[in-house]
Amino acid sequence: MTLIVASLVEKSVSGILDSSRKALSIGADLVEVRIDHLDSLSEATIREARRAAQGPAIAALRSRRQGGKCDLKDEDREKKMRQVVDSDFEYVDFELGTDDRILARVLEEDIRPVTIASRHFMKPVGRSRIEKTLLDACKAGDIGKVAMPCEHAGHAIMLAQVGSSLAKSRKKYVLIGMGEQGQLTRVCADQVGSELAYACLPGKEAAPGQLDLVTQSKMLKSEKLLVGLLGHPVSHSVSRPMQEAAIERAGLVGAYLPFDFPPDELDRRALKTLRELGFVGLNVTIPHKEWAFGICSRKGPAAIATKAVNTLTLGRNSVVGENTDVTGFARLIDGKIVVLRNLKCLLVGAGGAARAAVYVLTERGARVTVTDIEMKKARKLAREFKCKAVPPGSFYRDKQEFSLIVNCTPVGMKGVSEKSSVKEYLLGPGTVFIDIVFNPLETAAMKVAKSRGATAYGGLEMLVQQGAESFRLWTEKEPDIETMRQAARRALE
Repeated sequence: MTLIVASLVEKSVSGILDSSRKALSIGADLVEVRIDHLDSLSEATIREARRAAQGPAIAALRSRRQGGKCDLKDEDREKKMRQVVDSDFEYVDFELGTDDRILARVLEEDIRPVTIASRHFMKPVGRSRIEKTLLDACKAGDIGKVAMPCEHAGHAIMLAQVGSSLAKSRKKYVLIGMGEQGQLTRVCADQVGSELAYACLPGKEAAPGQLDLVTQSKMLKSEKLLVGLLGHPVSHSVSRPMQEAAIERAGLVGAYLPFDFPPDELDRRALKTLRELGFVGLNVTIPHKEWAFGICSRKGPAAIATKAVNTLTLGRNSVVGENTDVTGFARLIDGKIVVLRNLKCLLVGAGGAARAAVYVLTERGARVTVTDIEMKKARKLAREFKCKAVPPGSFYRDKQEFSLIVNCTPVGMKGVSEKSSVKEYLLGPGTVFIDIVFNPLETAAMKVAKSRGATAYGGLEMLVQQGAESFRLWTEKEPDIETMRQAARRALE
């Protein structure tokens, strides 16, 4: 059973008393006193800190080398660690390579604390090094502990795979991925096989990516719904707060994790690992939609019609793909423009989102023109849906006019580009411009459209509606769409 540890980063003994009481009352099984954060490292203060800490406690004197605040070295550090050991903490955390000598001595004693042999890497390392370091840590102490920052989801998947391979052994260990991309190892600490899961009091994070105690407790003590997002990048996404609001509103316990997978890090094995950890569904965004379409064992009707997948439902022996962008786009344009037969529409972009848009528009009888800087993609999309493809530079020359213009590219997205995705001469009174970009709420292209007298709408409603459809597929429950809408908007404001 994984125990929940509340990391306390207090400067005073009184702070430790107050925080430990609160931590135990909201889900912690034990507390970690970060000795290196105390204003004083005197022997008397360390003993007072132990008396103040309520319940079972771990003492950690983290060095700067391993991400802490302690500058003591060699004999001075060893003397201080001896004082920590003698202060009656139930557990003491020793750093590999720094505390090896005193750790070996403590292990020979008849009456001693439970020893944690830890190594905190300050940058990502490879699987072989993680495996070797973790095995060395398990040999060195009662519990081996390895932590590593995760710059992308591939790092967290690797840590989870290492833990899963070691879980059947009788070794006691802790594996932690730090940062948002490492939260998989915290949410799934029990599935990864970690003996301890470190969490924090609200606003008092002791390490990057720590979950708060209430959330960590729910993840370990309840049956949970695990879903997420595959993309690169994912920092702009607000799907997490939106979907987690829907999960809570539906009376479920769960998490929605955004996974930043560079293209060469996402493969079938990564997907298999997520399924084995308990994930039942995933949204898919740029640049992985084509990959997602190819790995499905079965596809829903919208995915078949558009040849694009943005939602995966993971069964025990199946991966079902669907394109909920179709529902999202259809509900986005409803009430904003009446799509009459032969309505002239321009789609900027020929990727996965454009497939949903062209499908909806052509089904309603519109005359669609597609343009993309990659004309090969535009021509392919146009052939499939029997519409027209033209180069981006041809519009000014041909003086073409469109009643509806839709940006289906990431141009204008926060963190991607602040430029307008559409040339201003295409916009004017009577034109409806829709930007499927939702972050920011008003894009540069929308501002240009409004300045030219056009009517402009953003992509928030498409995000909400496609997310609601994904939620239905994963849970077979009806989401509270207004709750999702409000959560997404709050995240963007």
